[in-house]
Order: sequence, then C-alpha cells, then structure tokens
Amino acid sequence: MVLSGVYILVTATFSLLLLSWKFYAWSVLYRQRRLLKKEHGCEEPPRYPNKDPVFGLDVAWRNYISQKNHNLLPELLSRYQKYGNTYSLRLGGSRSLSTIEPENLKSILSTDFASYSFGSRRTNALKPFLSKSIFTLTGSDWQHSRAMIRPNLAKTQFIDAESSTFEKHFGRMLSVLPKDGSEIDLEPLFFSFTLNTSIELLTGQDLYLDHDVSKLFDDAGRLIVDEFLLPFVPLRQSKKEYLEASRLCHTWIDSYIHQAIKEHQSSTSNTSLENEKFPGSGKYSLLQELVKETYDVPRIRGELLGILVAGRETTAVALTSLWFTLAKRPEIVQKLQAEVAELAGQRPDFVQLKKMRYLQNTIQESLRLYPSLPTNMRTAVQDTILPVGGGPDGSSPVFVEKGQLVIFNYFAMHRRQDIFGADADVFRPERWEDDALRPGWGYLPFNGGPRICLGQQFALTEIAYTTVRLLQEFQGVESRDNSPWKENWHVTCSVKTGCKVSLF
Repeated sequence: MVLSGVYILVTATFSLLLLSWKFYAWSVLYRQRRLLKKEHGCEEPPRYPNKDPVFGLDVAWRNYISQKNHNLLPELLSRYQKYGNTYSLRLGGSRSLSTIEPENLKSILSTDFASYSFGSRRTNALKPFLSKSIFTLTGSDWQHSRAMIRPNLAKTQFIDAESSTFEKHFGRMLSVLPKDGSEIDLEPLFFSFTLNTSIELLTGQDLYLDHDVSKLFDDAGRLIVDEFLLPFVPLRQSKKEYLEASRLCHTWIDSYIHQAIKEHQSSTSNTSLENEKFPGSGKYSLLQELVKETYDVPRIRGELLGILVAGRETTAVALTSLWFTLAKRPEIVQKLQAEVAELAGQRPDFVQLKKMRYLQNTIQESLRLYPSLPTNMRTAVQDTILPVGGGPDGSSPVFVEKGQLVIFNYFAMHRRQDIFGADADVFRPERWEDDALRPGWGYLPFNGGPRICLGQQFALTEIAYTTVRLLQEFQGVESRDNSPWKENWHVTCSVKTGCKVSLF
C-alpha cells in the first residue's frame, strides 16, 4: 500500500510538472507570437464560414465534389471574389490560409523561401509515385537534386537535340492526322508526342512508347488527385489502384536504369572516368549523367519520373488548352499564320521562335488563363509573416504560425482585373503588347523563386515548335466541340473534353 501511494504521488507530481512546463512553454510562445504580430502590425484576414468549425470536413467534401464535377477552379475563384484575395479557412483539422496576392507569393516562393516547405500533405501524395526526387525533397536533399539536374537541362546541353527530336516525333504525330478535315482529338496525340520527346531527351533512346505504357502514367497521374483531396480517408480503392499504378511505372523505368548502370560500369572499366557518353549511344542524356552520380535506383527513378511527368504533362496540357482555344478563334489563327509565313516554309530554330512575338504572346495568354498547375501549397516550418491580406482592406500583414498550410491559386490570380485589366477573363494575346502590363509575381505559370520550373525553356520551345509546325502543315483549324473549357485533374489540369478539331 505504501509503495502504491508513493507511485501515485510520484506520478501525480511528474504529471503536474509536465503540465506546468507545457503551460509555461505555451505562454512563452504565446507572448513571442503576440510581440511578433504587434511588431509587424499583423491583422487577421477574412474567414471562410466553415459549417464544420473543428475539422473543416465541409470544405474538404465540397472541394472533392467540385473536382469530380470538373468545377473546382471556378469554385475556388468564387471564394476569392467573395471573401477577398487572402482568407483563412478550417481544412483538415487546422486553420489554413489561401491567397492570390502577388506580394505574398513572392514572399513564400522567394524572399522568405526558407520559412516554408512542401509539407506532409503534398509529399505523402507524390512520394508513392515520384519517390525521392526534386519534387518531394526539401532542404539539403533538394539542393543536391537540383544541383544534379539543373546543369543537365540547360539550353546549351539540349539545343541541338531539341529540334531534331521534336521534328522526328512531330512527324510521327503528323502521320496519323487526317488530311481530309475529319474530326480528330489532338489531346492524346499531344500527350503521346510529349511523352516520347521527353523520354528520348532524358534517356538518350528513341523508345517510341505504345498506348499501354502511356496509360500507366495516365493512371498514376489521375489517381494522385484523390491523394491530395482525400488523404484522411483510409482503405480507399483509389489508394490501392494508385500504389499499383506507381509500381508498374517503376518496374517499366527501372529496366532502363539497370541497363544504364550496366553500360556505365562497362564504360568506366574500359575507358577513363572522364568519358561522357555510353558506348554506342553517341547521345547526351539526363539518365547517363545521373548514373555518374549514383547507382541508387530508387533515387534515379524518382528524378527521372519527376522530370518526365513535368515535361510530359505540363507541355501536353498547355498544347491542348492552346489548340482548344485556337480552334474557336479563327482571327487569332490568321494572325499566327501571317507570322509563320515569314519562315517561308523553313522549320523554325530556337532563335526564330523567340522572335515570333505574336506566337509568344498567344502562348503567354494561354498559360495565363489555363496554367497547367493552377494551384499549389506550402507549409510554414517556422513562425513567419505574409506581407498583405489582413485587416478590413486586406493591406495589413498576416501572421503565419509554424505548421500552418498556405494555399495559393494561379488560376484565380491570373484573372485579377486589377492586374490584367477589366477583360482579364478574355483570351486576348494583344494584351501582352502593352508595355504597361508588368504583372511580375502576378503571373506564375512556371512557379517562381528557387523552385522555378527547371524545364521552363524546354516546355516553351516545344509548345512553340509544335504550334508552328502544325500551322505550316495546315492552313486552318475548326472546333468540333461547342462546350467551354472545363477542368480535368490529373497531376496537372487539362481540358475535360479534350481537343476535338478539324484541320484543313
């Protein structure tokens, strides 16, 4: 009995001390945060009226239903219009922030970059498919990935390979396009085209992938969406399907990685370590550079898949949205044809594409209204401040506490009338001819800051080259789909109905 009493006393004392310490730590943190808010003049942003004020399941469910109905982006846009350019909401059991303020994005992505990370939600969704890669890693691991990849995606490394590779795979796409004006859906052709060009430039091999392999990537990309929207729902069928699709993609690409490792080992055993090409390949590739760094197959796989998905998905959906729009705007096609005619039938090179101003403006406008990655998010790794968004007029700084999720939306930001004019929701390439239009951090189709898309130049070149070559082969395009642009979510966001057109 005495020992039992002593045990209870010690336990009670320890519990009291622990509670006292926790209360003290909380009070210190509370005072520190209050002083930080006061020092910066922080005010609360408007609040979204959650029906579930504890877990925010009402928002999660509404987002899920909107996504399934291909109406999530307009739903998110309407919230900014109703509650302001920055507002808070309860989502997943914690209070998150949502913003479309350029100054806030500049802070998150650049000037206060170190205060934010991807957070577990994004990482957990992508990791089964992309493993350890530049798109899932943070800190020193991410810096190492970027250091490995960035030099190998530089324009000087790929400039010779790009045009010949583009033309070869464009020729294959052209061979299946009807010449009699009959209807064709360009979307699957764009996805096949960008997948094959990306694979060849990444591996140095012309694999010319068939439909079954393309479908593996389509399935994985489609199922990732549920991982973002429904991470709290256990034992989902989509979870099992996602893991299986990821496994099949891994098995497929691992065979080429093992082959590359064997060739590199053979190369280094017979020649000096300075050798830059695999025997007989005669071609520069990211894969051969990665195996010089490591033989870690999951790590190489993650980097290749990350760049492959980015190179394939973002470019294909950008081409789809662009040609979906061109098919409904013959006056824009006429202006583009006049510019393309100046090439006198010659295939364009990198410099010529850059000089075609109306073409570049049209691509910019398409990426403005239909960004391939319309939303993104970061999680604060320490207490920090957003420059604007608080108070009655939204001009005061907003306090962001450690662990808080910050969501931002390029789709909505690119439609702000105070940045792009009263006709911000209209597709008008001519707006980019106005020297007064300087959106800065208000225009981010390829992200910004240290994590800006490494393949931006490659993607823009591929979009421009493909568009010019189609305009050289066909004089016009007509839409065979009267529906408006509606979203379809995969890893990226494309057009729900595809791109059904007639080329003539």
